[in-house]
Amino acid sequence: MHIGILEDDHDQRDYLTLCLESQGHEVAGFERASQLLRALRERSFDLLIIDWQLPDACGMELTRTLRNEHGWQGLILFITASQGEEDVVHALQHGADDFLSKPINPRELSARVSALGRRLANSKASNGSQEVEALPGQYRIEQDEHTIWCGEHPVNLTQREYRLAVLLLRRVGELFSRAYLLEMVWGINGDISTRTVDTHISRLRRKLELDGRRGLRLKSVYQHGYRLETCTPSALSAASA
Repeated sequence: MHIGILEDDHDQRDYLTLCLESQGHEVAGFERASQLLRALRERSFDLLIIDWQLPDACGMELTRTLRNEHGWQGLILFITASQGEEDVVHALQHGADDFLSKPINPRELSARVSALGRRLANSKASNGSQEVEALPGQYRIEQDEHTIWCGEHPVNLTQREYRLAVLLLRRVGELFSRAYLLEMVWGINGDISTRTVDTHISRLRRKLELDGRRGLRLKSVYQHGYRLETCTPSALSAASA
């Protein structure tokens, strides 16, 4: 399999790479979540191994984001020094396919990766249906086609616009900072000064008609970021971009 490892500890990353390459897997290592997100736009992975504690993100939150906002369908093996039962449950609920505690035993790592590989093969053999997700307002997502429908019409979005829209539509009412959006959608350091987020937000507001007419309004929050809000019928005519 082609495996990506997100682990900020250099020695631990090298150890995992050595174990997996000795089994014939192709491995790429990453130190920061932003590096992995950039790589996912340029190459494909069958399995991601993600550590909990990272310098620029929480591995648990990244796992959830990959599943819910990026629509990533590959396998995820979550690793951490914690061995608590609640942590295992939490990781699986956030989208991990398996959980492995440190220190990593190479034989257990090999067995778990092989088991995940079998699951991947079975999934590819049986997968033939398209998943459609209904959303608040008059919107829905066709995940297999990476398409968002506004009412009865599909909306032409770039890949990055699609990722940003999915994040917002799946978490209506949540306030997002520009820094968070840069990290999770663009895979770049959130401290960078750029108008990219604002430009894409403006395009989404226009393309998806997020001005309240379809029950959702994309609102700017002064000095922080953006929030997608539901609109009551009485507020629709007063909604503005």
